[in-house]
Amino acid sequence: MVSFGNNRRRICNMDTQNVLTLVLVIFAALAYIDNHQNRK
Repeated sequence: MVSFGNNRRRICNMDTQNVLTLVLVIFAALAYIDNHQNRK
């Protein structure tokens, strides 16, 4: 049961990292698109 709790905590941390990474990628993509449109 303790092992299951540790695994659950790891999954939660991985989900948090994935969400932060996804937000960072989206922010970088929006910034790239904005810069590209400003050059035109």
